[in-house]
Amino acid sequence: MLTLLAVSALSSVSVGAEKEAKPETADACVSFHDETVDKALVVEATNSCQLRLSCRLDYTVRCTDLDGKQTRKVDKRAPFSLAPKSQVKVTLSASTCQQGWRIDDFSWTCG
Repeated sequence: MLTLLAVSALSSVSVGAEKEAKPETADACVSFHDETVDKALVVEATNSCQLRLSCRLDYTVRCTDLDGKQTRKVDKRAPFSLAPKSQVKVTLSASTCQQGWRIDDFSWTCG
């Protein structure tokens, strides 16, 4: 009889722990890796959770002359979707820059 009570108690602890699991959030699920290719930054977004997410990357393209002086600044937005447990590559282009370029001031949101 004592053995049955011990098994019963362990089962209830296990069930209670599963109920207390934290919900998946975009902050916990999404990660980024980037790579420079030609006049672009290719960002690979990875969704490690079971959520379907609608996302966007906000960023700034800065064009420079040969001396490094900024000649143009354009704020841009790249929307993309992430299926559960998937990856997607998003290309952030600076092809409008004639000489030097930089992509910065990143922010992202997913929901």
